[in-house]
Amino acid sequence: MAALTANMMDRKGYFWGIQALRTGGLVALGLTLFGVNPKPGLHERGLAITITLAVVAVAWVGMITFDIRKWPIQYPLSLLSVSGGLLAILQQGPAIAVPAVAAFSAGSNLAPQVSTAIAVAGALSLTVSALFVGASTTAVLGFVVIIGTALAMGMIRYAIAERANSAEQLLEQTRRAAVAETEAAVLGERTRIAREIHDILAHSLGALAMQVEAAQALLTQESPDIAKAVKCVERAGQLTREGLTESRRAVQALRTDIGPLSEMIGTLVEADGGTMTTTGESRKLPADASLALYRTAQEAVTNARKHAPGKPTTVHLSYDSDAVRLTVTNQLAEADTTRPLTNTGGGYGLSGLRERMELAGGSLEVGREGSDWTVRAVVPGWTMGRGEG
Repeated sequence: MAALTANMMDRKGYFWGIQALRTGGLVALGLTLFGVNPKPGLHERGLAITITLAVVAVAWVGMITFDIRKWPIQYPLSLLSVSGGLLAILQQGPAIAVPAVAAFSAGSNLAPQVSTAIAVAGALSLTVSALFVGASTTAVLGFVVIIGTALAMGMIRYAIAERANSAEQLLEQTRRAAVAETEAAVLGERTRIAREIHDILAHSLGALAMQVEAAQALLTQESPDIAKAVKCVERAGQLTREGLTESRRAVQALRTDIGPLSEMIGTLVEADGGTMTTTGESRKLPADASLALYRTAQEAVTNARKHAPGKPTTVHLSYDSDAVRLTVTNQLAEADTTRPLTNTGGGYGLSGLRERMELAGGSLEVGREGSDWTVRAVVPGWTMGRGEG
């Protein structure tokens, strides 16, 4: 912002500097033309010079005024070019500066086709006036060359200014794109943090609720089973500690990389009494992909405990050449199995996991396969480096 403000101040100073030079040029031109022959007068050629000089002064002042007011400057420049061409023939000498200034100003400020038309108008005015006045061909050609040279110099300045403006616009667009990219990255990181904290709380609190509800059911039945209720309470305490561990792991994952995926899932499965196998050469995955696979295993194990209590859970992690695949399988419970934890939880676990997998570039499939319930998660086969990730 400071650089942009400084640039605007520089441009403003440059603009007013140009206007000061134009004003000084008008004064210097007037003093010069009143000191050369033929001089302005009230008779014949002198009168024509006086009238033409007045028109030139009006057009010159109009050039300055129109530029300050941001009005179309081509109108006073056209008048200045035509009247200047006539004055250059009537008085010759320094008067050629008038159409030359008009051509240079047009070339510097207007599109090439417009500035060219203004310069040609001045050259035609000069040539036609020369036919009536009887000026030498050499002088006319010299004046036309001066006008053309002034136009070319103005066009060069115009092209340089256009390139500078384009470069400045490109720089501003790049800056805005960088700001937008930074904002998007911050928003993405906030979304990632929110999703991770949500999953931790949903799993930890949901599992705690399951154990508390199970303990309550065991204690309120006709024959309270205190031993099993105590185990549920102990399990609730264990889940609390695991929740704290999960929170620390999430914070670490958000800052750097998460721990070895196979070890994380293996610890989870072992704590639940299931089995896990791993095939293929392990490789490092992006944090989002690793967390998505871990959360999938976590949700699948929890659902198995809820809907098929007592049935074994099998987890298989496969590092294939094209993808990393996670398969969680558990046997379906019999129809008459008591499932006290079935109605716990919000029912949004799998839909949330599917969204997480899609964000990681993977996919999730869930369904019955024979007498088993299977959860399959797949993420693309990144090769960010060998070693467990």
